Amino acid sequence: MDESEKTNREMVEETGKVFEKFGLTPMQGRIVAYFTISDPPEKTFEDLVLYFKASKSSISNSLNFLLSNKIIDYKTYAADRKRYFFITDSFFRVYFEKVLENVSELKKHTFKTVSMRSPRHPEASAIILKWIENANLFQETIGKAMVQLTKESV
Repeated sequence: MDESEKTNREMVEETGKVFEKFGLTPMQGRIVAYFTISDPPEKTFEDLVLYFKASKSSISNSLNFLLSNKIIDYKTYAADRKRYFFITDSFFRVYFEKVLENVSELKKHTFKTVSMRSPRHPEASAIILKWIENANLFQETIGKAMVQLTKESV
């Protein structure tokens, strides 16, 4: 393995770990990271199996997840039965949608818990209500960003 390939593999590993923080599995994160550095930007299933030295099942499951979440897509070429996968511009839209879902769920449960609190400790309830207020601000801000991201990807 030459120095350039070693550097690329290290970058895929490091960047893949960052994508894991967004909820992707290690293989999904590394596949997305690989697409960010690969030239040409389209890769076949076989290319991915060879690069990662992983099982076909692992690559297939990861690709199916990434496809279903529109993080990647594929195209075909005439007279070539292979699918060529590539990243899309919707990663952050997909991620922000999940974050907004989680914030909504947290707000719902937090509101329930604060309504169950006794009035003897209003300072604790005030802190929890501040969480909800901050979550509302967060949702509003991310919602505006989502509108912008949607406009840009159309």
